Amino acid sequence: MQKGLWLGIITDAEIEKLRNARTGGRSHPVVSLALADGEQVAANTEFAARQVAQNNLPWLQSLRPRLLDEKDFTAGAGALGEIRAFGALLETWCSVKPGPSVPGSNAKPEFEADAGDGPVIVEVNSRQLDSDQVKGLADHHADVTARHAADVAKAQVLGTIKNVVTTGITEVFPTGAPDPEKPGDSVLTNTISRIAQVKQNEKQIDPAKPFVLWLDFQDPGVWGTPLADELFRPLYTECKEGHVHSGPFWFALYGRKGDPMLESLGYSYRTTPMLHDGRFYQTMASHKGPTRVSAVVYSCPRATILMEHPAAVRPLPPNFRASLLKAPFFRLDLSVIEWGPSLVQQVIDCERRIIDAAATALGNFHL
Repeated sequence: MQKGLWLGIITDAEIEKLRNARTGGRSHPVVSLALADGEQVAANTEFAARQVAQNNLPWLQSLRPRLLDEKDFTAGAGALGEIRAFGALLETWCSVKPGPSVPGSNAKPEFEADAGDGPVIVEVNSRQLDSDQVKGLADHHADVTARHAADVAKAQVLGTIKNVVTTGITEVFPTGAPDPEKPGDSVLTNTISRIAQVKQNEKQIDPAKPFVLWLDFQDPGVWGTPLADELFRPLYTECKEGHVHSGPFWFALYGRKGDPMLESLGYSYRTTPMLHDGRFYQTMASHKGPTRVSAVVYSCPRATILMEHPAAVRPLPPNFRASLLKAPFFRLDLSVIEWGPSLVQQVIDCERRIIDAAATALGNFHL
């Protein structure tokens, strides 16, 4: 009986072996979930794996080399994200086919899903830490390890050794650390830029079919705690003082160059202009035309959020759109959905007017 994380294709002995594959203070992504028995991401992953095992066991078994890779942790992390996406799509009652072909390309997107009114290509991306963040964690781990060895040696000399605990704190920036020398660079702007650039070459897109970019934000080795719901709205407040911030995951898709991004600075307010268009308004260098992404799905531990393109080249089929409401923890209140013609554009236009008005009003307000 397998303990901890159930994937149906990995044994307890293999998970135990992966426990020794730590690098730079980081645990293997499979081990991180196996040791988090009962936590939400582990539960989501196990439930998805069971769904996939019943539907397409050979596909699940094909992931073993990536899941057991002891050197490249991104391989296992990406495979886990694909398992969660496959399982979530199966929950929508869609038929799901892995690895569909793309005409004129050797690229193979993750899935093709069909709710009975036409196929939709789904490409999965699991955000991983930038190399400088990985190095920073490794350096921090080495420092704590060295200090711990020194503390143990000191305790031995003093004859007081029983239990020696050495702690340390370091910051991790999942979307890259801001550059203090770069004007306007911040966690907010970095997050917007990184998300807007995901799969920028769009080589997995079949021009004849709608395309969904499925962004898995469930890797605890990257995100730590789950992302707050407010980050998916254009504006939100936090703390009892009502600090105002702009939601990076909304701006990454719907922001326009020059849009004011509002943030509190102590008890005053400031705006930072968007330096580029969000993904849905970009012209892509790879094919010299508007993005062919029809919609983005943000997949979080307790939230599945759909945000549709306001004028998609290939709009989502109605049945597929409605079926997504059956995805785990679907959040209709956070989603932006084209239930009717031009509805998304109307919603975005309204929200942009609210942003502009709030930025002007708060910018003129001084305590």
